[in-house]
Amino acid sequence: MLGSNDLQIFSWVIGLMLGLNVLTMALFVLFAKLPHGQFREMIRNIIYQLDKFADKMENSEKRAAAIQQINSILGWRGILIPVALVGWVIDTEVAVIRQMQKATDTPNLHDDQEGRISSMEQVTLTDIKQMAIEAKAALQQSAERYQWPIKVYLHWSAGHYDQFFYDYHINIGQDGAIFTSTKDLSEKKSHTYYRNNGAIGIAAACAYNATSCSDLGPEPPTSAQIEAMAQITAALSEALEIPIDTEHFMTHAEAADNMDGCDPGYAANGYPQGKYGPQNSVERWDLWVVAVGDHPGTGGDILRAKGAGYQYH
Repeated sequence: MLGSNDLQIFSWVIGLMLGLNVLTMALFVLFAKLPHGQFREMIRNIIYQLDKFADKMENSEKRAAAIQQINSILGWRGILIPVALVGWVIDTEVAVIRQMQKATDTPNLHDDQEGRISSMEQVTLTDIKQMAIEAKAALQQSAERYQWPIKVYLHWSAGHYDQFFYDYHINIGQDGAIFTSTKDLSEKKSHTYYRNNGAIGIAAACAYNATSCSDLGPEPPTSAQIEAMAQITAALSEALEIPIDTEHFMTHAEAADNMDGCDPGYAANGYPQGKYGPQNSVERWDLWVVAVGDHPGTGGDILRAKGAGYQYH
């Protein structure tokens, strides 16, 4: 029979679990409903840690190690929780995480973080061109609803060289290798705030811990990534029959400062003029420069010029 201390511990654990489960559900629902933005990315990172925990605890050996670690942490305080209870808590939390993923149609972000290259398809420029031709009509139809042309947005991921994200149609690895997250370039992705209709998102996997134009972090854009992005720009320009200019090809930094003057409803969503880039609140500044030492704001011009060069030759 359980003593009063045991009942107290059991009640405390149950209460904590209920609170954690409510918090977990709220996180997954928010992630599924929010538009792409800084708050959504913050929630993504929290869910990633939950995924990481779940994946590790599904391994019985690691689960046993976790139980031992929890008891060793609490043991010095004289708190001894039965192993069966700790195991049950872990199993229950893993189940809740998986159920929430399924209910909100949220991808397993842990797989997304650490298994991205294997889960995406490596393609060639010829493949990209064919995919663009096939997606052209659908992209045009979607873009026309907003009275703008087909647009292509150029990003860096702000992650590691080996991290690819499903928010972008096309990801570029450290060595310039090209990967797609979809077979349909007209699929709506969450790459650029309020600009995802009739648009293609491309990201160079780089710029982890980049803080300024003079510090692009330990994993800055590589020359191979910049050249690949320019080559993709040339291929998309030809396939979609759109010119390589600011109206059609923009860096995320340029789009975040609304340099083409689009207004897809920013006023109702916290950005009255649609400006949250490096010349304003600096929430997004992808490719404002492509290398340390470049003059701020030249990234887009450099990429477009390189793209035009590849197209010409």
